Amino acid sequence: MRPIEKPLVWLHGEVKSPPFSKEARLEAGYLLRRLQQGALLGRPYARPVPLIGPRCYELRIDDAGVTWRLVYRVDPDALIIAEVFCKKTARTRLSWSLGANADSGAMTMHESKRKRLEAKGWRVGTAADFLSLSTEEAAYVELKLRLADRLRKRRQQRSLTQHGLARLVGSSQSRVAKMEAGDPSVTLDLLIRALLVLGVSNRELATIIAPGRRAAAS
Repeated sequence: MRPIEKPLVWLHGEVKSPPFSKEARLEAGYLLRRLQQGALLGRPYARPVPLIGPRCYELRIDDAGVTWRLVYRVDPDALIIAEVFCKKTARTRLSWSLGANADSGAMTMHESKRKRLEAKGWRVGTAADFLSLSTEEAAYVELKLRLADRLRKRRQQRSLTQHGLARLVGSSQSRVAKMEAGDPSVTLDLLIRALLVLGVSNRELATIIAPGRRAAAS
């Protein structure tokens, strides 16, 4: 069953994506997509920042010697990007709110709420919109998401621990954890090799790479 994905919400004209390199843009895109799908990211990718507000976190993206920080809040029906900065000073409580309403506890955002937000200057969109990802970059992020997700599920189906999979692929548990998290240091080649080690057929791999299309042959 496909997870319910939260839309990204940010204050248009005030909260802007930083001038990431291509590598950092892909990393940020992948992590934001995981958050949209309901993942709870921990260190080293994100950390809670309760001083800013409830359900607030800080996503960290290292890029050419600069650590960018994306402050976001997790709501039941949205992932709100509150601020993006690269300063090292402590942050104060942010004075922003989407406003309480009857549908604030819903799992999906109602169209009426979307229209109200957009009328007040909030942008409701996707990670690709926020980061200005090209079609190819967005496709790469989605492919990595599917490969990492299938790797985790196949490992669990085989009743293997991360240590067990590490032994099969000749790696370490920490490396397997990074593979399942889609860490930027993990290549598509490594993900595919691990899936093949777990017995994924050519036909199944083809459906992961091109969902919705029938594979020619296993």
